[in-house]
Amino acid sequence: MASPASALAPVQFVFTGFEKQAGQVLAQLICADKPGDKGRPIPALADVRGPNLVIRFPDQRVGQVCSMRAFRDENGNQQLDMGPFGLPKEPFAFSNNAVARFGPPKPEATRFVVQSGQNSQTIKIK
Repeated sequence: MASPASALAPVQFVFTGFEKQAGQVLAQLICADKPGDKGRPIPALADVRGPNLVIRFPDQRVGQVCSMRAFRDENGNQQLDMGPFGLPKEPFAFSNNAVARFGPPKPEATRFVVQSGQNSQTIKIK
């Protein structure tokens, strides 16, 4: 039997509100053993084919502290396009639906702890 420290659980994000069924969502899940530690980003990419889209990150360690960032790549260049004042030109989102005001949200606003069982968040890309 696996110990709690080695238990694994999936993390999924349900992205909602796509009016146009075009483009892709690029997401990164970043997990660490404790807040403040640097984690390695785990990338994911999915085509927008309907009003909702699910991105799943299987086998994440229970107890890890994670955050997610994502954007909708509307022009296929696989990067978040920025406007003249450094504001994103493409829709973006963070875990916990954390709000970006004058820059990215504070890290603690995006953090969540991986629990045993299913970990799911519904995210609106804006």
